[in-house]
Amino acid sequence: MSTVVLLIHHHELARSFVTHVLEQQAYIVLSANNGEEAVVLLNREQPPLVPDVVVVGNDDLRELLASSWRRQVPESQRVPLVVLGAVGAGNLPARVIAVVPPEPRLLLLKLKSLLRTNPSREEALDRQGLRLDPGTQEAHAGHLRLNLTPLSFRLLHFLMKNPGRVYSREQLLDHVWKDQGFVEERTVDVHVYRLRNQLDRYGFGHLIEAVRGSGYRFATEAPRQEKRDGAGLRFAS
Repeated sequence: MSTVVLLIHHHELARSFVTHVLEQQAYIVLSANNGEEAVVLLNREQPPLVPDVVVVGNDDLRELLASSWRRQVPESQRVPLVVLGAVGAGNLPARVIAVVPPEPRLLLLKLKSLLRTNPSREEALDRQGLRLDPGTQEAHAGHLRLNLTPLSFRLLHFLMKNPGRVYSREQLLDHVWKDQGFVEERTVDVHVYRLRNQLDRYGFGHLIEAVRGSGYRFATEAPRQEKRDGAGLRFAS
């Protein structure tokens, strides 16, 4: 299951280093210089993306809490805030966790511990009639249950979790096939094609889109008129 980390740090080198550390552990990292930039970044997705956890520099925490990010997301106090460094006293959200000293090993340990106990990571996804429940590993198209393999379930869940966002074959391999050893990129095409054909039997195949030259995404809305010419899925090439 993919985890989206919003990283906010005013220091570019620090952002690059932390991003590298987290991506090596298969986290999806959205990096921003400050809270206002983070709002713009999250609003690029429709509906706006809500990260699983926010990692912020200790010098950036106060600014983040005063930014429009907190006003835009009323439930922001329920989004865990992991601060790189000591946190001073004051009016802070309940779920602020400090990493002291702010080193990679401790950060990764904090994230793993936090996300193991975060029930929101196991919430079901419901997008345009498709429903996936990670807790039970069940998938439904409308009222019909889908018989997905574990790999197909992970692939569909990964795409559904961030609708509209395009993922390259390399990104899909990193996050969906991360425990499979060496896998060729064209394997992604084969599995996406099979998944789309399976969904197409129930009228949901159009939700898996190929973006030519870029990769694949889960559609944010259904096309006005779905084509039924039997052409199947075009590869991202």
